[in-house]
Amino acid sequence: MTRRVLTVVVVMTALAVIAFSIPALLAIRSAQQRGELLALQQEAVIVASRLTEVAPGDTAGLQAALETDHPLAIYLMNGQLVGGSGPTTPDHIVQLAIAGNFAEGYTHDALVAAIPVEATAAHPALVVRIEEPRSESQKRFLTSAGLLGLAGLAIIAVAACVGAWLSRRLNRPIDELTEWAEAGATDPPPPPTGIDELDSLRSALVDDRLRIDELLARERSFSSQVSHQLRTPVAAMRVAIEAEQAAPRPDSRLVLDESLGQLDRLESTITSLLALARHGAQPIVTCDVARLIERHVSQWNETAQLDDRHLSVVGAAVTATVDPEAIGHILDVLLDNAVVHGAGAIVVTVSRSPDLVWATIDVADEGPRPVSRDVFAEIGNDSSHGIGLRLARSLAESSGGSLSLLDTGTTTFRLNIPAR
Repeated sequence: MTRRVLTVVVVMTALAVIAFSIPALLAIRSAQQRGELLALQQEAVIVASRLTEVAPGDTAGLQAALETDHPLAIYLMNGQLVGGSGPTTPDHIVQLAIAGNFAEGYTHDALVAAIPVEATAAHPALVVRIEEPRSESQKRFLTSAGLLGLAGLAIIAVAACVGAWLSRRLNRPIDELTEWAEAGATDPPPPPTGIDELDSLRSALVDDRLRIDELLARERSFSSQVSHQLRTPVAAMRVAIEAEQAAPRPDSRLVLDESLGQLDRLESTITSLLALARHGAQPIVTCDVARLIERHVSQWNETAQLDDRHLSVVGAAVTATVDPEAIGHILDVLLDNAVVHGAGAIVVTVSRSPDLVWATIDVADEGPRPVSRDVFAEIGNDSSHGIGLRLARSLAESSGGSLSLLDTGTTTFRLNIPAR
């Protein structure tokens, strides 16, 4: 990137210098030519003023009045050359002067100026011709062009220095972000640069790092809880079978019934884990969350009635765009926890948060709130059904929501789902 930025800056500066130099050179050339013609006319006027003191044929005396060695020629009005160095036959510039005009212009290899001089007592009417070699004019122009070229090179050099500084300023935070992204997760992110675009990139990378760290932590927690959930029924079946082998009971169907119960639990756990692993691919729908909860809770009515428990859903209509599969699996865990470990009536309350950001689902029973242990702990938590409370929280968090146990007198779990 450094080379590209530097190349772009240098190329664009060079093009700008060239685009400026072309008209500048033309302007310099035109100004120099006009100045040279005026200088020649002034020299001709000086020579004309000396004609009253010096004879027209005394070219050396007239030349001494000039500060230059420009060739000088004196003509009579009939075109006769009477002194100095000039064409024997008057050129068109001398002819214009003979006609009474101040004349100037270019001949083959020289810049020429000619002026008419009126007759006096000392001399007849004359024409003074003076020329400057083209090589002298070209040398002057090349000197000016060289100075302009040096100025252009200096501008390009300054632009290259600025481009190098700018590229380093832009690349340094990018390099720091790259090194930070490749380094360990414990390294602090580089400080903001003050450049909006780079700071936006930094914020995005930092946010992504935090999300990745959170996902990794959740994955470790998920793996630990999955192992616990799968090993528990397998271990129970192994113990039951080994105990039956060591001391067979009269009714062999007892061990089969116990094993089938553990297999049911294992199958339910595997089903829930697969749902958790695939829930990200499930479509989200816009629906009335309260009615969605009512339909799902109705499947638990029979289970609750077997324990003489009352199960109900309360709350107004809450329209939100949600993942029904995710809500369903989380509700299964919460309702199973309420049926197995809770007491009294079970009430599911659906509402919307005051800021209208969350669809809130509370699952409460009349049993005392657990205070001796963390129900969402990495280990030691077994809901005896499904993916467990820890995995239910992981599912809620992976859906962008949260699952928590409220600080109330009775057991109340709160599920917040983004009302997208």
